[in-house]
Amino acid sequence: MEYCAGGDLFGYIEKRGFALKEDQAKTFIKKICMAVFYLHSYGIVHRDLKPENIMMTDDTEKANLKLLDFGLSKILSPGDMCHEPFGTIVR
Repeated sequence: MEYCAGGDLFGYIEKRGFALKEDQAKTFIKKICMAVFYLHSYGIVHRDLKPENIMMTDDTEKANLKLLDFGLSKILSPGDMCHEPFGTIVR
């Protein structure tokens, strides 16, 4: 995997006092939705999407996002359903 100098999305938002400009938040949400749409178009379900699994290419406002941690992902055919537990276990 390539180096992402901005750290994960949670840390990126935390450094900004958990406040992003509306335009930046809108851009991030759009990029995440586009990535998920792309995965779904190939039948891939991530199943552990969270800020800690989204990396930032750098620490600027123009940073790009990279989805990672496909350890719980699954490939499903149309009509398939997954009945296994998924996601990060919170204790």
